[in-house]
Amino acid sequence: MAGTWGQARIELLALQDEILAELEKGISARQIFDQLFADGRITISRRSFYRRVKLLRAEHKTLKSPLPAKTGRQSSVTTPTLQPSNTQAASYLPTLKAKEQAALDRLWGGDDPEDDASDEAEASQ
Repeated sequence: MAGTWGQARIELLALQDEILAELEKGISARQIFDQLFADGRITISRRSFYRRVKLLRAEHKTLKSPLPAKTGRQSSVTTPTLQPSNTQAASYLPTLKAKEQAALDRLWGGDDPEDDASDEAEASQ
């Protein structure tokens, strides 16, 4: 039997607390559907009911536990979260290999490392 558009959602929203309570007791969605349908409290199809209950469970689970559950061993020591400061910003930049840095210096008019080596050799003589 085709209902009006949005009727399934309205029926589930009206009964969501009762449905979630039954699910937490361990009653299957099929048993809940059968009972509600037999009582005439819902008119939606079984497939639509299952889909909406699945969405309702997912929504309830995210609202119930907003923080992800910790897995493994829990330690009593918490690590502080450091806020990056302006002095730390440079440490987040990628570093270049020596050849890459030399090429970059040549492109931007920096000193050529070969010139530095020759300057050092002349100074040591």
